[in-house]
Amino acid sequence: MADWNAEDALRRLIEDHRTSHSLVTGATWTRVRCEPATELPDHGWKLHISSRVDGLPRLAEALFPRLLAEGCPFKVARSGRVLRRLNGAEAGPGAVGKAVTVYPPVERVRELGLELAALLRGHPGPRVLSDRRVADDAPVYYRYGPFRAQWRSGPYGTLVVVIDGPDGEEFEAAASLGYRQPSWVSDPFREGEPPTAGGATARDATASRPGAEVLLGGRYRAVEGVYESARGNVYRAVDTAHSTDDPAQAGTVIVKTARAHVSEDRDGNDVRVRLRNERRILTACAGTPGIPRFLDHFAHAADEYLVTSDVGDRNLLEQTGRDGALLPAGAAATPGDDETFARLARELATTLRALHAKGVVMRDVTPRNIVLDGTGRAHLIDFGISALDGVHLPGGTPGYAPREQLDRSQEPSVVDDHYALGMVLAFAATGLPPVTGEASSALARTRTLQCLDAVHGGRRPGLLAVVGDLLAREPERSARGLADIVSGRWRTRAGTEHRVAPPPAATPDRMADLADRVLELLVAEAGEYHLGGEAADFPAVDASLYTGSAGIGLELLHHRHRPGVPELLWSLAGHAHHSLATVPTAEGLFSGRTGTEVFLAAARHAGVEVPTGPVLPAVTRSQAPSSPEASEAPEVLKAVDFDAVSGHAGVGLGRLLLADLGDLEALEAAAALAEPLLERADLADLPAHVAGELGRETAFGYAHGYLGVTDFLLLLAARTGDQGLLRTGRRRAQRLAALVPDLVAAAEAPSASQMTVSWCRGIGGLARVLRHAWLVFDEPAFRRAAETATGGCLPWLTRLSTLGQCCGTAGVGSVLLDLAVDSGDERWLDAAHEAARHLIRRSHGPDDAPALVANAHTRDAPYSWAQGYAGILTFLRRLGEPESPDLLPEPVARSVAVPEPAVSG
Repeated sequence: MADWNAEDALRRLIEDHRTSHSLVTGATWTRVRCEPATELPDHGWKLHISSRVDGLPRLAEALFPRLLAEGCPFKVARSGRVLRRLNGAEAGPGAVGKAVTVYPPVERVRELGLELAALLRGHPGPRVLSDRRVADDAPVYYRYGPFRAQWRSGPYGTLVVVIDGPDGEEFEAAASLGYRQPSWVSDPFREGEPPTAGGATARDATASRPGAEVLLGGRYRAVEGVYESARGNVYRAVDTAHSTDDPAQAGTVIVKTARAHVSEDRDGNDVRVRLRNERRILTACAGTPGIPRFLDHFAHAADEYLVTSDVGDRNLLEQTGRDGALLPAGAAATPGDDETFARLARELATTLRALHAKGVVMRDVTPRNIVLDGTGRAHLIDFGISALDGVHLPGGTPGYAPREQLDRSQEPSVVDDHYALGMVLAFAATGLPPVTGEASSALARTRTLQCLDAVHGGRRPGLLAVVGDLLAREPERSARGLADIVSGRWRTRAGTEHRVAPPPAATPDRMADLADRVLELLVAEAGEYHLGGEAADFPAVDASLYTGSAGIGLELLHHRHRPGVPELLWSLAGHAHHSLATVPTAEGLFSGRTGTEVFLAAARHAGVEVPTGPVLPAVTRSQAPSSPEASEAPEVLKAVDFDAVSGHAGVGLGRLLLADLGDLEALEAAAALAEPLLERADLADLPAHVAGELGRETAFGYAHGYLGVTDFLLLLAARTGDQGLLRTGRRRAQRLAALVPDLVAAAEAPSASQMTVSWCRGIGGLARVLRHAWLVFDEPAFRRAAETATGGCLPWLTRLSTLGQCCGTAGVGSVLLDLAVDSGDERWLDAAHEAARHLIRRSHGPDDAPALVANAHTRDAPYSWAQGYAGILTFLRRLGEPESPDLLPEPVARSVAVPEPAVSG
């Protein structure tokens, strides 16, 4: 099966039948068109044919001749490996089951669909959740959708796929986990059914109606959806066979679904086999404290359901995200602070020891699989890959599972669970998940102990000692660690035996080497990410500043003298121009066309050859809802007209950047954008309860709220000298300065999250605005406020789990660098170097070859300014050249001499 290749199979058929077809193979699909090709419509009814990976050659043998004879275009997963990725939901839940997509003419949709259903009757494949099924016994599905991706700016400013109706209707057309169709079309397989009235979408009639009672297995009444995925949903339910008439008195159970043929491994085991294995484990371990009780197991059609006792409504990952790490970063404020952590550790260790005594290796101990009940008691859930009696299934959670488990190089062992428990306890103590990527178990252990040491240092030596034991992957040592947790001896142990060397100091030479490495990665991989995939995929059209080619390009302009950069800049400029020429986009600095225009103008100013062809005009954002339930706009959606990401404030910042590049009309355009901001009374006042909601309240932050608007008004006032703007900016900045003590205290609270110091929602963005107020008005009070806000970020330098500009280390480091430059105070520069040291601490590569963004081939925007390598490079560049400019404007534009390019673009 590994050698099956769609293009090879099709070429043989085309040669044998002497048909005239063209084949084009991309990263995911092999596309087939009959020659001479007719132009496809933009959207219509399409057919999807599902298949298991092992059944793909047999499907192709039956299906391909029929499709070639039909003459309509189609595409097929290019290989068995690609289909395994699609069916495993690795390419998104909407892709599961779509082995083949057929684009028939509208008059042939029904007839061809029925013919293919008859031809393929009985062929197994995953259910295509976004579609309706032509026949219950065939893997042929259909939905109305785009024939080519119709990207445009959506309600939030980011790009979405939208279909236009005949009367101006808009339908957001990306495949989801439920069937939807536009209001103006009629289902060709359900004759007589009228188009949907009164809305843009229609859910499948088999889906539950709001308020309707849903009985699973004819017995379990669903009362809450816990989790939704392509692999299967999880519900909280009431057992009607035992429930009382009073719902408040009725106990709940958990019902877990496993969908047929989804996430099959190379042995053909899908998620249903994991469900059966979980039943086996729970049955063998019945009565063990700290795990759910097995209650029922049943099937509905090909899918299976497991029913267990309900052991809690929140997991450790959610708990930590909401209330912060279980151990305060400093000394415990009260004895109870450490006792909560000690209880969690003791309960988990006791449960694991009991499981091991029964011969079970759990193999998936993670914060997501640790559920807390109403008393705080910890339970382990999800035993789908657990081992017992020599039987187990492959898998594991990267970071928590040791490398030897993930690559199947060793048989399951209790030391795997000890290792995972060590990672869980380190996460609970710091809020930092383990490093992932290609890190070996030994390197991951080193990084975890370095993080523990940096956060808790010598204050909790016993914690460092016991986690070091658990991560050792030596049976005697890790068993000792488990025993010490159960007995409580770990709290009195010395930690010196497990102290690891901290990462090397962030010296100028070492940071220059790190910057070089990041630049090399960008040059080698960013172009392929945006230009080497499928033409309809998001990276191929994303030219935004936040996640796309504009943000990468703006940083690379500072490195254009380096080998490979001029060529990449030329390619990225072409990519950005092509996006403006083909994708209808709204104005917006970070998620709209304004950031793209800034990049192209800056590239042209720097001598990069930029395409000169026409581009599309700016459009208004699509208002197509992403789901039928999206009628109530969240607060962030209400902000997009004026915020810094997509609205007037951000567009105004972009105009200031264009003015700095010599655009004579840009400053006047920026001034015009201030007018609607000043006219809105709701933008004049700070949101209520800012300190209590810090890190969660978008209406306060720089990205979507008060801070971003204030910064634009200040920067505009600094450039124009407008007295009214200066008064408004000063008044707004004074309100912010008055809040600083409370906001810093909120960021230091035990329940705070890293978002409290972020650029987008926290005091990182606040520090930027107050520093600008100091520079504009030259008032010591604003300087003190800016320094206090920046100082509030310092306790988080060792606790930031993300590394990018928007919410992570590079963003906080940039705040420190800005204050260092403007104040001349070396302590802020020293702190910025400590932030850079944290990058090494979070690296999944060795010290001499750090790797900072894990899973770059599957992660969203791994090379971007916001969350990826480009934003990290911005920080590292400025660490070596603090006076060099950041991405956003300053009251006085900074400049730095840049050598001439090595080669022309």
